[in-house]
Amino acid sequence: MLADLLSGLPGPLFVLAIAVLVVAEAALVIGVVLPGSSALLTLGVFSDNGVVPLPVALAVGTVAAVAGSHLSFAAGRYRPGALSSRWLAGSKGRRARAVLCRSGGSAVLIGQWVVGARTLTPRFAAAAGLSYRRFLPWNVPSAVAWGLVWVAVGYGASEAYQQWSWLAVVAAVVLLAALLVVGRRALDRVDAVQEA
Repeated sequence: MLADLLSGLPGPLFVLAIAVLVVAEAALVIGVVLPGSSALLTLGVFSDNGVVPLPVALAVGTVAAVAGSHLSFAAGRYRPGALSSRWLAGSKGRRARAVLCRSGGSAVLIGQWVVGARTLTPRFAAAAGLSYRRFLPWNVPSAVAWGLVWVAVGYGASEAYQQWSWLAVVAAVVLLAALLVVGRRALDRVDAVQEA
């Protein structure tokens, strides 16, 4: 788990690692695999344990959230790349572009709170032509609130997290086993259809 990986770091290096993870989550599109909310929850837990003062944790969470979104927007504007270009080129992309241009502000606000979409929304909004002037007033308050909420939830749930973190491991193992069974049955059905 993320907390275990970062627990041995000294306070300032721990804070820097969390900030880099949250910024990179949006800026480098790793948020599709590693949501920044996990890093901010960990920051909140460590703040409750006295590793990082709460005001510092809240400040780092909000600044990193805003910075990551803005770097993602800049990447979509100045280096849209194959991901944005390919996604925005198809019929679904054209509809998404229309939605982003028509309701860009509210799409940016909602995208901030959806796992995976937080990573992609600023990039796609910029690539779709949403102006920075429309992006800024919707993104900054939403990113600040997102950073504050996740750090505060981690801070408030620290004790429960420490007592019940084993349950997440058990749930992940059960889910993996269920996916393997379902996947195996699906493959068996495909094989049966191909043989018939």
